[in-house]
Amino acid sequence: MDQSEYIREMASRRGVPIIRELSHEKLAEVTRRVNPKTILEIGTAVGYSGIIMLSSCDASLITVEHDDYKVEEAKENFKKLDYEKRATCILDDCNVFVSNMVAGGEYDNYFDLIFLDGPKAQYIKMLDGLIMLTKHGGTILVDNVLFRGFVRGDKTDMPKRYRTIVKRLEMFLDKVETHPDIKSFKLYELEDGMLEITVK
Repeated sequence: MDQSEYIREMASRRGVPIIRELSHEKLAEVTRRVNPKTILEIGTAVGYSGIIMLSSCDASLITVEHDDYKVEEAKENFKKLDYEKRATCILDDCNVFVSNMVAGGEYDNYFDLIFLDGPKAQYIKMLDGLIMLTKHGGTILVDNVLFRGFVRGDKTDMPKRYRTIVKRLEMFLDKVETHPDIKSFKLYELEDGMLEITVK
């Protein structure tokens, strides 16, 4: 078992949500195709998806996480794989971080690839800001957009606690479909669903 597999195994045992197998493959595939030089990740967890991206290209990564313990663990995991010089871990609320980046203007049209895998109910709030941070022709890849099959699916057995998340994800998809600054999008109906967005 190599180091990245060990990180995945340890996270799974502790119930830390990390990207699943087919989504892992899609993330690696998209990263190789885009071949980014700059990546922003919303939702670091223990750094596993960041490791997937960094191992698929030569980019530098900025990754944001609100849990201080996970940030420290992610830093250690990046270090174990010799990615610490290419990965910058930020402890912050994702909405605040994105808003501050947009307000600062320093990162306008900056990122070749953004991977959005943070709080699902906040996707719609972050969309406009993330588009502004993405280079023209750049890619935003969004995980978990179908949320357990309830988004645009059968809601007969959906627990009440999922209602807000599902409603906001459906609003997010509606906004993507009509957004004037989005050139194209593609929904991958694998596992929890991934959405690939190309910015104009």
